[in-house]
Amino acid sequence: MNKILFSLVVLVTYSCVDTDADILSSDPLTVEGEIKENAFAEIRLTNSLFFEGIIDSLEIAKSIETKALVEISNGETSEILTLKREDSKFPFLYYRSNIIKGELGKNYDLSITIRGKTFISSTELPEKSEILDINFLEYIEDGVSDPDYRDVKLTVSNDVSSTKYFKVLIRNENEDKFGLGSPFIFNTENISTDSFPLVVRYLKFDDGHKENQFKVNQAMVLQLVAITKEQFDFWKSVKGDESTFVENSSFTNEVVTNISNGAFGYWSGENVESIRFKILEE
Repeated sequence: MNKILFSLVVLVTYSCVDTDADILSSDPLTVEGEIKENAFAEIRLTNSLFFEGIIDSLEIAKSIETKALVEISNGETSEILTLKREDSKFPFLYYRSNIIKGELGKNYDLSITIRGKTFISSTELPEKSEILDINFLEYIEDGVSDPDYRDVKLTVSNDVSSTKYFKVLIRNENEDKFGLGSPFIFNTENISTDSFPLVVRYLKFDDGHKENQFKVNQAMVLQLVAITKEQFDFWKSVKGDESTFVENSSFTNEVVTNISNGAFGYWSGENVESIRFKILEE
C-alpha cells in the first residue's frame, strides 16, 4: 500500500482539500496513517515530488520526512512515536507507537508537527466483517474461458445497521508485498442482507495487458480490511475504486483528506480479516 500511495504522489499534480476546504501548498505533507486492532499505530510521512522523466533514488530517499514530532492520544494515554525502519515498504522509515495499540470503541487523535506547522486528525477503529465462505468461479475474459485461472467468490458477513467500508489486499503466499484486489475498495451502502457475495480478481498490469494472478493450485493470502469512511473517500477521490487505479494518471478533481492544514492522505482506523487459501479447479 505504501508503494501505491507514493506512486500517486510522485506521478500526479493535484489539488487537495479536507472537510474544512483547506488547500494544499506547493510543498504538501503526505500522510499515510493507520492503526489496526491490537497493533501499534504506523505513520508514514513524505513530501511531494513533482518531476519529469526517471526518478532519482536519492530524491526518493530525500522525500521521506524523518524530523517530524508525531504524537497520538487515545484519551487516556499520549505518546510520541519513534522512527522505525522496514525495508520491504516505502517509505522504509516510518513512525510507530510503542505503547498505544488499536482498540474498538476508542478515539485516536493524531498530531504531526514539522517545520513549524502542525497537522491534526482523529479516527476510530471500525468493526471487521467475517469471511464466511470462499468459492472458485470460471475465469472468463473477452468471452473466452481460461481453465488455468479462476475468479474468487467470497461470502461476507454484514451488519445492516450501518454502512461499512472496505479495501481488499492480496498477495501470492511467496510474495512479500500485498497488491490491490479488484475491487480495491467498496462499501455496503446498498446491501440490506446479513451476508453478501463478493467476486474478487487479482490482476496485474504489464504494458497495458491484464494478467490474472489467481492461477489454479497457487496459494494466496487475502485481507478484507475494514476502513473508515474517511480513508474510503480518500481512495475514491483518487479513483481507487477503478481496477486500473492510478498508474500514470493525473487528477484535476479535489482529493479528499481528513488531515488538517492542507496535508494529503489520511489517518484511519483499520480492522483486518485475513485468509489463506489455495486456488482450486472447482
